[in-house]
Amino acid sequence: MDKTKAVRAEVIRRLLAVSAVFLLGAGAAHACSANLTQAQVDQANQLLDQNRSKDAFALMYPLSKQGSGGANRFLSEMYEKGRGVKQSSFMKRHLNWMGAQDSDPAAMYRTAVDFFERGHRKDGEYWAKRAIECGSSEALVMLAERYIDGGRIEEARPLIENGLDKSIPRIKFIVAEQYEKGGMGLEINPHLAYTWYYLAAKDGVAEAMTAIGYFFAQGIHGVQDDVAAVEWYHRASQAGDIKAITAYAWMVENGKGTQPDPENARRLYAVAASKGDVNAAAFMSKLAKSK
Repeated sequence: MDKTKAVRAEVIRRLLAVSAVFLLGAGAAHACSANLTQAQVDQANQLLDQNRSKDAFALMYPLSKQGSGGANRFLSEMYEKGRGVKQSSFMKRHLNWMGAQDSDPAAMYRTAVDFFERGHRKDGEYWAKRAIECGSSEALVMLAERYIDGGRIEEARPLIENGLDKSIPRIKFIVAEQYEKGGMGLEINPHLAYTWYYLAAKDGVAEAMTAIGYFFAQGIHGVQDDVAAVEWYHRASQAGDIKAITAYAWMVENGKGTQPDPENARRLYAVAASKGDVNAAAFMSKLAKSK
């Protein structure tokens, strides 16, 4: 690290430390630990699976009182899902907040999400940064995307670089999007966009698989191939991307890259429509009228 970066890092560290004194109390600014063992998590989950929610709560509650951020986060999930307790968005947020104060990185990330959802940008950014300091890839991706969407490119760049250094799949997807759209000051480059989408897809990002299917279907990167398109749409649909299910269904309906199969297409449209894809519902209606 050069001197300028070192000075900048020290300034940021001190600013965060000052904020933490106010929010958390001195000495807790850089702690990063769930303070909860996997065995304890497994035991609590097993109790929940056995419908012994009171026992699961009784296991986690004393740990949360002893300063286990992970236990607070676990209790938050119970309130979020209504598992053995009355579902409560307030208790979900409160226990995530307590978990963040007790230094659980995942709780820090969820607290950041809670603040962003309620319109408290500065608090959301503070907790996202704390979570990133503690190694949260989810927080890094979320903050990078928020910076890009807000036009805060200079703040997004170091996060993107950090994410690429850590080979975070979602960051590869973001880079692909920027090359496709010409964002972040980059020139539009379909070939580089395809390369980064492919790297993200190989790491399991379903949306990247869908993008590759679209590139092949449209020939955006100079290669139009319906067989490859339908294969990637199929992979993406199996990975859970709703738009891919619709795209795959359309390819199947129209015999693009595969044999036409209206009945299978209708089933796929129904699956995508049930998950909220309005395009799937429209295609399914059109297919029904064509009979």
